[in-house]
Amino acid sequence: MLVAAPVHAAETSEAPATILDVSMQDGELTARIRWAAEPKSLPEEVEVLSYDGTDKLTAGERLSPKAGEETEVKLSGAVQEPWETGWAQRLVVREPKGRELASQPYDVSLDCEDEKTCELKAAPGISASREVLHVSNALQETLAVIEKEQDGKAFDLVHEVARREPSLFGQALTHAQGLIKYGPAEGCRCTWEASYARSNTQGTSLGAAHDVFARPLATNRPSRALLTAQGTSQMTLSLHCTSLASIHFQPVGIKQSGGRVKPVLLPQPVYSTCAGTCSGRYTHFGRITGAVSAISTNNPFLDGSATEQSKYHLGNALSPLLNAADSAPNDTTFIHAITAFNVSTGSGFVQTSGEASYNYNGNSSMGVPRGRAQGGYAMAVQGTAVCPGGGLNPSGRAWDVATTMDNETFLRDGINSFFDSL
Repeated sequence: MLVAAPVHAAETSEAPATILDVSMQDGELTARIRWAAEPKSLPEEVEVLSYDGTDKLTAGERLSPKAGEETEVKLSGAVQEPWETGWAQRLVVREPKGRELASQPYDVSLDCEDEKTCELKAAPGISASREVLHVSNALQETLAVIEKEQDGKAFDLVHEVARREPSLFGQALTHAQGLIKYGPAEGCRCTWEASYARSNTQGTSLGAAHDVFARPLATNRPSRALLTAQGTSQMTLSLHCTSLASIHFQPVGIKQSGGRVKPVLLPQPVYSTCAGTCSGRYTHFGRITGAVSAISTNNPFLDGSATEQSKYHLGNALSPLLNAADSAPNDTTFIHAITAFNVSTGSGFVQTSGEASYNYNGNSSMGVPRGRAQGGYAMAVQGTAVCPGGGLNPSGRAWDVATTMDNETFLRDGINSFFDSL
């Protein structure tokens, strides 16, 4: 069943802060943040804060944002023993008074130079309830191939992943530790897993969110430009059923900030897939939002234009549940939302494309043209499982938000309302 959701939102504008990327550099958590071009949109000072998997504050930095610029922020000591505190963590940019300007979940995993030595790495992720394991699309696809080949026979998870895709060895260690921590120890049992992927042509980790802004960099000479962006964000919640045969532990030296190496015993489970007794059904929420603006005149040498298109799909369906497009020179925005109940797939994805252009004759007395296209989205899914005999939290949740507009709070509130209604 599909239900179109009502929308009430103010006109969107540029986000004060946009977290473009999260990574580990030289052993420290590093965030790349873009600030709004308009100084009036920015506070004099902000805090950049990190929280571990237990939602405990681990590090923070104060800084003064500069309009229209990008800032790289290092949070010393932000990631500490994630095998104890949780691999799924969170980064927040907020005003000192507490108003949140931007938020980005990130996943910590291991990057290993060999089987004995690894270092921590971080990448933007999605949000999920505590009982849900986070898995990258690459690791999930590799595991699916292995499980199909084994056809119910037991195998060593870490060894088999490393044999086929050596670059995923560290992720396999991380996943195995989470699987043992959250999964039951015997019998055929199922756990929730969330996988995700983001890609775009702008070189950011925002996936289907983008900001395409075409404008003259100098107003004293003629110029023209056509800029484009395409992006996709995908998220899947699923039940994964396994039967654990045995576990052995391997000592791994994990490099910490400051150069020290901490020895950690990490599990390497041997398991087989099983049919399981659990069945899952899913309820989805999707919201797409876009904005286009332009300054143009009747003069062909003072033209500005922009177009934005966004689509929201479930599963592998070719026909989108939501499909919206707008174009400028008239400034306009769109916001569309939908809820899909009791469906068999836990997967959803958003695809966007934006284009902005201008043609300028170098005479600012006649006006300066520009074009701008922005896109954002929110996706959420709740899976409900019925498992005779128990052994699993009956529901799992995952959600994802990305935007370059000043509507992140609105998008997150929509997800909260969706979950509250279930």
